Amino acid sequence: MASMTESELGRVLLTHRGVQWIIGTKDDPYALLLRAADDDPHRLGELIRERGSLYWSSAEAWVTGRHEVAAAALDDPRLSFRHPDADVPASDGEGEQREPMPWEVPALREILPFDAMFLTAGRADCERVRELLEPLLGVKALERWRPAAEGALRRALTAAGDEFDLRTDVADVFAADLVREILGVPEEDGDRFATLCRGGAGALDAMVCSPHLRTAHDLITAVEGMRSLLTDLIGQRRAKPGDDLVSALLTATHEDEVRSVCTLLALVGSELSATLFCDAVVALLDHPGTWRALCENPGLAPAVVDETLRYAPPVRLVPLYAREELELAGTVVPAGSQVVVALEAAGRDPAVHAEPAVFDPATERGGRHLAFSAGLPTSLLAPLVRLQAESGLRLLTAEAPGARRTGPVLRRLRSGVTGAVLELPLAR
Repeated sequence: MASMTESELGRVLLTHRGVQWIIGTKDDPYALLLRAADDDPHRLGELIRERGSLYWSSAEAWVTGRHEVAAAALDDPRLSFRHPDADVPASDGEGEQREPMPWEVPALREILPFDAMFLTAGRADCERVRELLEPLLGVKALERWRPAAEGALRRALTAAGDEFDLRTDVADVFAADLVREILGVPEEDGDRFATLCRGGAGALDAMVCSPHLRTAHDLITAVEGMRSLLTDLIGQRRAKPGDDLVSALLTATHEDEVRSVCTLLALVGSELSATLFCDAVVALLDHPGTWRALCENPGLAPAVVDETLRYAPPVRLVPLYAREELELAGTVVPAGSQVVVALEAAGRDPAVHAEPAVFDPATERGGRHLAFSAGLPTSLLAPLVRLQAESGLRLLTAEAPGARRTGPVLRRLRSGVTGAVLELPLAR
């Protein structure tokens, strides 16, 4: 990545995009999700389920949208975010590292900075870090930050006025502000921190969907900038520890891992928090009766978040790699193969959920939650993301119970993984 010129990076991204576009013309539903054009993602999820328990996509991945198979894949220790090639240097057969041939196009994971933000960590590392974070960012530990979350949202809403964009004016602002406080980033660095968080948006999407060149540049710049900011902060906390996450992690692991995990929390954690919050509001405003029920009883917020995680999860596609040959849904999956779990499709599987296309927090759903499954890097973010979404809903219904949309909901281009809301204009 660092050695690529702008023209080389542009060529690689354009080649990836061209391939994704071409295979999408074959009416392969997963390829169409990757293309992330104007196709209905919910209909594509149905088509993925119709292809069977596990089908081979022309995008060179095994894909499932069935709840049972999705759960098995997410739980299988032989399937990981980390590709097996990441631990083995290319070789010419004599132990020497081989230079790629001119016609070989590197995978997105090889040219975009996912390693630098803990996004390609293996299951063992994720579980180890989860144990480190539990007393700091677990569900119980985060309760001390609930007032800070509500305060950050209240400040954002006050600054936004009577007509505002929920994503850019409120959700992004309060999500980044809370993560900044948790990490211990000084308030005077708040604007820089928030700008880097905005620049890092789309990291998960870029794992499977080739971004625009400008988006790739923004992502690379954001990761490098956040790591630089955190390097300075780590140095400060080494000299003078504080009551913050960085100080606590420095007593438990080495500096590079602290920097990598905190980059994940800052760039991906803040984005997923804002995305889940906005998607919950979109669903609520589409169902006025449920919105009124939440306004009358803010205690329903956790149930609304639970239902949103099924109905419109902030991570809708999970790309995994087989670390060794395995059998899944009666199919032999060779070592090195990609297995993609279509989480949104699995969450709407009629074999598990009655009326799966209906958003209803009051309905008791069958099956387990698949969002933020253990052993994956995104699972480390689950308590933080839930806290921010729940706090956001409680305060928004209290501060703006008459909220209504004043324009269409726009979603980010090429966001096959998150389906992220880009604009959500509201009036109080």
